[in-house]
Amino acid sequence: MRLLLFLAAFVIAVLLTAPLERWLLDATRGPLAAVGAEMRVASLGLALPAGVRAVGVGIETEEAGIDIDSFYLGLSRAFEAEACGGHIRGRIHSESIVIDLEDVDPSRCLRVGKLALQSPLEGSVKLDGIDVWNSRLGASPGARIDLTSSGGVFGGILAHAGQEGADVPLGEWEFSDLVLRASLAKGELTVEEGRTLTSGVEWQLVAAKLPPPNSHGALRIDFRARQVEDTPRSRALIGLMPKSAADAGGWHNYRVTGSLASPRVIAVN
Repeated sequence: MRLLLFLAAFVIAVLLTAPLERWLLDATRGPLAAVGAEMRVASLGLALPAGVRAVGVGIETEEAGIDIDSFYLGLSRAFEAEACGGHIRGRIHSESIVIDLEDVDPSRCLRVGKLALQSPLEGSVKLDGIDVWNSRLGASPGARIDLTSSGGVFGGILAHAGQEGADVPLGEWEFSDLVLRASLAKGELTVEEGRTLTSGVEWQLVAAKLPPPNSHGALRIDFRARQVEDTPRSRALIGLMPKSAADAGGWHNYRVTGSLASPRVIAVN
């Protein structure tokens, strides 16, 4: 009995003093580096009820970055995170991850080029076809997205998106009634509902094709816009976009091409 107690105490002591940074972070940094990402962690240790907590987590690529205040992963594969001014919950399954968002504001933690989205998001994201424990994608990765927001502010600069690679300043625009319900499979985004309203202009996301991570594949995002209010602000907003003729429904059709690092907006007539 004493031997069992000694062994139990020894195992607990090893776990409490284990170099988790070396064991876990080294195993994680390799796969991230393979897709052009770098991770930093301020501290990592065991946490109650039964799991590991990381504090001050950051992931950076050449095109984007994200900061997470704290992240907890339990033995049951459930996780929680405090990030972007809100709360994130989820669970890791054998080949999928389910994520629930509550008041998550991308402007407080996410950096994508020179763009900024200030808006509390609610909803869920499910990632399929992911071999989490071996840090690799399966044969058919995909996602299910269901997000809403009452409104916020969008703005910044589209780098190299204009003629001859010129930057396109967007200014700051308030929007309302953001809805995105879509599914992603084989790089193709099928949109069931993707819309928002800003300054008298209605925007709709039509479809998208995303290049694989760390590749030079082409980006394609199809969207459209139409004035629902004839005001100086709505006319100015349409005027910022490439010149295009409206269709019978009053929609101006556009496409984002190029790459994530250098997107370009063109008119689709």
